Amino acid sequence: MGQHSFSVAATEKNQSQSFCTISVAATEIRLLWRTIIMEEKKKKRGRPKVDASLTETVYRESRRQAVNRKYVFDGVGVLMDGGEQIPDNKLLYNLVESKEEFVSRNGILEQIGRMDQQDHASFDDCVYIANLAAAAVKAGAKSRDIEKAIRAVRMALKQAAPDPEAEENLYRVGAAVKALKRLSEKQE
Repeated sequence: MGQHSFSVAATEKNQSQSFCTISVAATEIRLLWRTIIMEEKKKKRGRPKVDASLTETVYRESRRQAVNRKYVFDGVGVLMDGGEQIPDNKLLYNLVESKEEFVSRNGILEQIGRMDQQDHASFDDCVYIANLAAAAVKAGAKSRDIEKAIRAVRMALKQAAPDPEAEENLYRVGAAVKALKRLSEKQE
């Protein structure tokens, strides 16, 4: 009987060790599962990672400058794709072949590129803003003022995204677009 009880005790000890092993394994699985769930639910904060490798290797500049230049290229892409829809696109971006140089309004092009790539605005909206910007340049407005006005339009659109039909959001977007239109009127 003593031997039998020893074997029961040994069996209980083995069971408790295996239970501990199972318990540790279950805990590790729960932690792994929790990590996977947290990675799925994790909110990404800050600016999205943008691949600017094309500009980083060519210009050897800071990451921020490379990303800004990438958005300038995207803005030029909108102008090129717009073609005849943007009749005055030469005011924003033009290749002077005799001098082999570009004449461009980088701040304006950057904002148009950000509107297209970062904010995912429709192509028609980007073309409309580009036309307003070209008209403002033609009227003699400063590039920095036009850039600020386009940024205001972008921020108004971003704030209006959750509820675009709300009256205050419509007013905010309309006011930002009117401010950009005012720049296209003749400067005194």
